[in-house]
Amino acid sequence: MRPETLEPGTVCDIAFSRDAGQEYLLVADDTNNVIWTLRRSDGTVLGSTGHDGRNAGQFHAIHQLVSDSAGNLYTGEVETGKRIQKFLLVNGR
Repeated sequence: MRPETLEPGTVCDIAFSRDAGQEYLLVADDTNNVIWTLRRSDGTVLGSTGHDGRNAGQFHAIHQLVSDSAGNLYTGEVETGKRIQKFLLVNGR
């Protein structure tokens, strides 16, 4: 995903947005510890969520990413992260 990342295999999980057309793809990147939001039609990176760290909204070894029927995201972390976090969908997209 990022030219600055020198390690291979940064994508560890993906989830599709819950809109009718599943317009967005959410990509968990375990090397950069971020969730990328991509437009599925052309792969353009539209934004990101989180960064490396151990506080709420940050990730240490993000490894799992799932969404529920309401569009909320759940992440799981491995190694010494050992936690799950829930991100609420607040704007309906």
